[in-house]
Amino acid sequence: MIFLVLSPPNAITATHRDTIQSYIQPEFGQDWKLFAPNPKQRNDSIGARFQTTGNGRSTPRLSEWINITAQDLAAIRGSLAPSHVHQDMVRRAWDDATSGLGTDERPKNRRGEIDVEYLKRIVLQRIGREWQGERIVGVQIAGRYTMVQPPSWSSEKSSDTTTYRVLPWWPVTDQDYKGL
Repeated sequence: MIFLVLSPPNAITATHRDTIQSYIQPEFGQDWKLFAPNPKQRNDSIGARFQTTGNGRSTPRLSEWINITAQDLAAIRGSLAPSHVHQDMVRRAWDDATSGLGTDERPKNRRGEIDVEYLKRIVLQRIGREWQGERIVGVQIAGRYTMVQPPSWSSEKSSDTTTYRVLPWWPVTDQDYKGL
């Protein structure tokens, strides 16, 4: 399958493009920006909150928002060899998942479903099965974007507002933790 991903365009890859991409993505995404980088032009922050059950309650309790990006940055700050993969994993998963959503914030196709599941699993991997001693039964993920201001010598203009995008609640089951 990896051969088909890396091979030049041909009849097989054209016919089965979605199947091939769903096999290899999102774990093994290609990023050609390594050879022609374009500096990040916005600061992204991905957060999550959870619904939990426990202590005999029938109604789930809602957690506060947890800044997943801040946790990742704290984990690499001061590291002699910070992992580029760890720095970008949540942001790239967010970008992939949100690009596969329709206007109703639901996946448009199977690839969108895979990307949403990948994002959800990364967030759950960072937090675990419980929040403050209670089992997590739902997760909601949101993004916050602030444009990086251009340097003083640039004539480029940039918005100074912060944009938010909040995705719907997704249920959390034991299947979401399989293999984590």
